[in-house]
Formats: sequence, C-alpha cells, structure tokens
Amino acid sequence: MQQHPILASELVGYSTVNSDHWYCPPHAHQCFELLYVLEGQCRIETSSGSTTALPNSLVLFRPFQWHEETALTQIYSVVCLRFPAELVNRYQIPLFNTDTIPTVTQLPPDTPLYGILQQIVQEFQTGDRFSSAMIGSYLVQIAVHLQRILASEQRPISQNESQAAVFQRLLDAHVTQDVPLRDLAYQLHMSESHFCHSVKELLGVAPKTYLREQRIARAQVLLQSTNLSIEEIALCLGYDEPTSFFRAFKRATGMTPGAYRQQIQLQYRDFAENQVGFSHCNTC
Repeated sequence: MQQHPILASELVGYSTVNSDHWYCPPHAHQCFELLYVLEGQCRIETSSGSTTALPNSLVLFRPFQWHEETALTQIYSVVCLRFPAELVNRYQIPLFNTDTIPTVTQLPPDTPLYGILQQIVQEFQTGDRFSSAMIGSYLVQIAVHLQRILASEQRPISQNESQAAVFQRLLDAHVTQDVPLRDLAYQLHMSESHFCHSVKELLGVAPKTYLREQRIARAQVLLQSTNLSIEEIALCLGYDEPTSFFRAFKRATGMTPGAYRQQIQLQYRDFAENQVGFSHCNTC
C-alpha cells in the first residue's frame, strides 16, 4: 500500500500487495484512515500493542496515530479510505471521536459495510457537487453499523480506561502549547502531584514525557508528509526557536529533522516499488 502525501482532501482506493515480505514502516496521518480487509492477513502495530487484521476486519487509524503494517500472507488486499477531520465534524459522524473504538474490529461475514464502501468509491470516481454529502452519509452508516457490532459484544469499559481517555484528550489538546502542568491539573480539579501520578499510572509515562513524545511524533508526520520547511514545522509545533526544535528532535530520534525526512523518503520509495494494483482518486 503506497504512502500518500497528506492532503486536505479525501483519498480513496483499492490496494493489493503481492508479496509476503511487504512492510510499511511506522507512520501516521493527519487525516483519518479506514481499512477494510478483503483478503489476506496483516499485523498492525500501534502504541497500544499488536493485533492481526483478517478478512472482514475494519481497521481505524485516527489522526496522528502511529502505526506500522506487516503483511503475513502472499496476498493482502484492502479497501483504503482517508478523509479529513473536517468531513467528520461537518456531518457529525458518530464514530471517530469515540475513544472506546478499537483499532481493529472483526466484522461478521455478512456485514453490509463492504457494499457501503463500494458506494463511497463510486462517489469518488463519479463525483459531483453532491458527492461530499453522500460520502458523509455513507460514513455515518459505517459508524452506526460498527457501533451496533461493538454494543452487541457488551464489553464493559473500566473506570481506568475512561479516566485514561480523559487524560489523553486533555494532553493531546495541549501538545503544541507550553502549558504548566498545574493548569492542566486544575482543569480536572486535581492537584499537580495527583495529576502527574495518575497520568503516569494510566498512560505509562509522565505528562511531560507524553507531551514531548507526541510533539516529536507530530513533527515526524509533518516532515514525512508535507513540504513545510524545518522553521515552519517548528512554528506549527509551538517551539520558540527552530534551534530548540532541532535539538529536541535530535535528542529524541538520534538524527536531525532534515536527515529524518531524507530517510523516510528513501524508505517509502523502496516499498512503493513493490505495490501492485493501487488506484485512487485524482486528488492524490
């Protein structure tokens, strides 16, 4: 599956890999990415662990969610949809801001989702001024079907899971801002020490570490998927000076931002040559 530049418009396509050695290095997108597996198996690695996508698996990656993919079979075929958060917000799609939706959901064989995905593909291929609204309505249908499937599993959400989601949302909203931890703790009516202890217990890292890692993760996304200069990326991420960004990035990754961008470009050039049968819309 070829990595595309992150654009402000929706992306859609079918992807078939004919190699049991296919591997997509760790990456993330600024948009949502939805995969529906038609054939084969793929190991999905994210920050929350590893899982295997099988036929009829629905895979959801949120913006800036790091993931890597390794084909486990000779043929791995998926429908791949990418769409911006603006589309999700515009049509109030009741899925993608829900923290309890897993990355990989195994759907029943008789699921109607494949037919809905085909309709979305058709809208992209024969698009007119009504296509955006139609695609939004189809995504709402996908969201509702998935919510029903998950509800039928009746998996209870623990208090720790719910609290962890609260901490993660709060921290994610301030990744590019230099906000004192006491101010974040105040928003949750907690002392700074209690806030720091709870975040480390539930998220596995201290708040400052989480914010630093997420800022670097977003920097990596911008370096691999945009043509922004190092100075512009530093500004987008809230660094006072480009030199501060340069030092923080090298400390975290062991290489300069420019060297990282060159390395990623070479990696994607290598595995893009192994792609077979990918088609996508003209906005890519």
